[in-house]
Amino acid sequence: MPDQKPSARIRPATVLDAPAVAAVHLRCWRETYGEKIPADVYAEREAAGPGEWERLLSDPDGPTVWLAHRDGEAVGFAMAVAPGAGHVRPLELRLLHVVAQEHGRRTGTHLLQLAVGDAPCQVWVEEGNAHAQGFFRHHGFELDGERRTVAARGSLTEVRMLR
Repeated sequence: MPDQKPSARIRPATVLDAPAVAAVHLRCWRETYGEKIPADVYAEREAAGPGEWERLLSDPDGPTVWLAHRDGEAVGFAMAVAPGAGHVRPLELRLLHVVAQEHGRRTGTHLLQLAVGDAPCQVWVEEGNAHAQGFFRHHGFELDGERRTVAARGSLTEVRMLR
């Protein structure tokens, strides 16, 4: 059971946050996926991640990335996008990651609310990630039967959830 600290502070990320967002993204991948993702993928993400986040966060037309931090440390982030024509929902929660020590502190809930509110939405979740699937079910999402394999992450299978 997590200790009862107040909620993490959340704000829109800026280009200056790129290294912190990249670091928390990689940390969450390691905590969530462990050895399901090959070491070379982690190494590539560690090298390329900060630059990719810098480009995304410096794009004035890019999506808002919500960054949660506690005691000066990034502890989670979320980003939603409009996936375009041909998708089953007008909004996709592209990323929502929270470090394990924040689980149960409502940081993920607050990030989700800021990123998508109560809008109809889709999210892809790793098939074996019961914790994430439970979190999204709690927030009104349900599996719709769609699956995909993401080779860039070491061939993880993801399932789609809709709200």
